[in-house]
Amino acid sequence: MSFSSKTLILGRRLSHGQHNSLFGYLVDGLNAIGSLLIFAIMAMIVTDVLSRNLFNQPIAGVAELVAASIVMIVFLQLPGTLRHNRMAQADIFIVGFTEKHPRVGHLLQCLFFLAGAYMLYIVFSGTLPTFLRAWERNQFMGVEGVFTFPVWPIRLVIISCAAITVAQYLLLSLQSLWLAWRGQATLAEEAEQ
Repeated sequence: MSFSSKTLILGRRLSHGQHNSLFGYLVDGLNAIGSLLIFAIMAMIVTDVLSRNLFNQPIAGVAELVAASIVMIVFLQLPGTLRHNRMAQADIFIVGFTEKHPRVGHLLQCLFFLAGAYMLYIVFSGTLPTFLRAWERNQFMGVEGVFTFPVWPIRLVIISCAAITVAQYLLLSLQSLWLAWRGQATLAEEAEQ
């Protein structure tokens, strides 16, 4: 398999009409980091429980790290969930409607994706000032003298992944517009042509 600059930017066709590109690799990489963070949380919790029960000595900061990690996991895996069409939604209407009326159905999906992009933009713009404040003031989380860690990396993950999710929503809205313009139900139909 060879990669050209066009393939790296625009992507290459995979099965089921999907493309893989640098952006796709970024999104899937963030998803993998989120999965590794889940494993790390499980290991921390098990280690803390064993330490409490066997040695009567809890590990300082586990509760704070777990709480902070859960927020990061959600945002790390959000773009991948959206990219691979695993976002929770009520498909009972839109799937059948899009099959019967592809143009209007894809326009409705485009509106859904644009609304999602706007919502994540609100998250981004609301978190950006708190990130800057945490960075400038060097804010920490935890119990002083026992266990503390800086807040800004958590907020950086949130704003970065929110921005990437906005980009993913916009890409999906463009894809829906393309399908509406072509009058196709799916990208797989285009691959067959």
